[in-house]
Amino acid sequence: MLLQDDTASAADTGATTARPRRVRRRLLQAGTVLLVLVMGAAAALSITAASWGQELRDGEQLLPGVTIDRVDVGGATRTEATALVEAELARHLDGSVTLTHDVGSWTTSPRELGATTDLDEVIAAAFSDTLEATLPDLIATRWFGSTSQLALDVTIDRDPAAEEALVAEVVDTVDLDPVDATVSWTGDAADVTPHAEGREVDAAALAAALTAALVDADTTADSEVEIPTSVLPPALTTAQAEQAAATTDAAVAAALDREVVVRFGDRRWQLSPREVGARVDGEAVVLASLSDPSATPEVPLGLDAEDLVDPVARIAAEIDISPVSASVSYRGGRVEVTPERNGQAVDRGNARQLVTTALVGAEDEVTLPVNPRRPALTRDSFDSVLVVRQSDRVLELHRGGQLARSWPVAVGTGGSPTPTGTFVVGAKRFEPTWVNPAQDRWGADLPARIGPGPNNPLGLRALNWNRPGGGDTLIRFHGTPNEDSIGEAASNGCVRMFNDDVVELYDLVPSGATILSIG
Repeated sequence: MLLQDDTASAADTGATTARPRRVRRRLLQAGTVLLVLVMGAAAALSITAASWGQELRDGEQLLPGVTIDRVDVGGATRTEATALVEAELARHLDGSVTLTHDVGSWTTSPRELGATTDLDEVIAAAFSDTLEATLPDLIATRWFGSTSQLALDVTIDRDPAAEEALVAEVVDTVDLDPVDATVSWTGDAADVTPHAEGREVDAAALAAALTAALVDADTTADSEVEIPTSVLPPALTTAQAEQAAATTDAAVAAALDREVVVRFGDRRWQLSPREVGARVDGEAVVLASLSDPSATPEVPLGLDAEDLVDPVARIAAEIDISPVSASVSYRGGRVEVTPERNGQAVDRGNARQLVTTALVGAEDEVTLPVNPRRPALTRDSFDSVLVVRQSDRVLELHRGGQLARSWPVAVGTGGSPTPTGTFVVGAKRFEPTWVNPAQDRWGADLPARIGPGPNNPLGLRALNWNRPGGGDTLIRFHGTPNEDSIGEAASNGCVRMFNDDVVELYDLVPSGATILSIG
């Protein structure tokens, strides 16, 4: 039985060993099949991914997940990607920037100022990612949802020269030179033209503000930049000019109205430069007032001595006294002499010069130069006076108012009377030659001339009668060969004397002696 029992146990053991072998064989077969399947699938995936990658390259497409300037351009062609990014860039490139000021405004954009981008280079770089993608990258992207992590940015390059040119244009337009106030002399007053302030653009600040605005430019929000300027003050303000004008006017008024006292004795007259028409160099006063506002400017006055002709003449008219000559008359048988009176006269030429100097200078008083004026005839002029008393046929010589000599005479006839009035002794003629004065009248029967001798109608001497102001009257004291006519009205106007008497008269009486001829 044991035997039987041992045989049964061996059979059971052999059956148990055979079953695991079959299982392993089946598992191995299944794994092989699975491996073949997996490898086939992998090959299929690789082939498909590779084909897809080639399609991307051939179509110039970007890998999924690529972004440029935060724009998703994955799967887009280079052309499509360019358009998508350009649309985004346009927001910045075409965003308007306006520079404003009261005098005007300038609107521009980055693109107008020559801004450019490197978009073409960035697109090329993005496509390089497609070109360089590996098969695993393609499989992962194509079949397992992986995406490219490539994120690129576009650089905007601005044109500094264009921006500088815009700033320069703004500066050229907005900048304004200040205009100084002016002070001019109108002839009688200072006139002020007001100043105008200038302005200056802060070019550096404007350039910085423009740059910042261009960087932030966006079509969704226009940018405005206020042009920064500062005020440029003038060198001469209106207030300073008005002060100089006031100083000028005050100085000119003081100079023109300064009075100079013109005196003679205890009499006084006052003259000012304004009264006599003095001229003012107003421009010189204005310049002085501007040069030193704290000082009182000198006022140059123009005045010629000729400008004082009338003013000095008016004063002189109150001072001048005409001299009065001594005069002579015959009353009651006596010669009476009225004494002369001296006069005075302002030395006008010297006075004008003195007054002119004082008016344009610093002198306050002028003493007029006055000269005495002597009369033409003084008492001494009548020391010797001849009196012809025609009605008495007598010639008298008065000296010192006293009768010194007298002589009988003949006077003119009724047809040719001896003139009456005052005369003076002119030429005294020794043994004169007679010249016929009336060849067409009473001298028609006489020769033209008769020389000295006993038949000479003038006798031994002749004394001419002249008018007081000069000029021969053709009347004479003279001798005569016809002494019987003495005491008669017998001559043609002359006064005849005995020859001895006329010789005595000739010796006693000087030329210039006064002759009083009375009827």
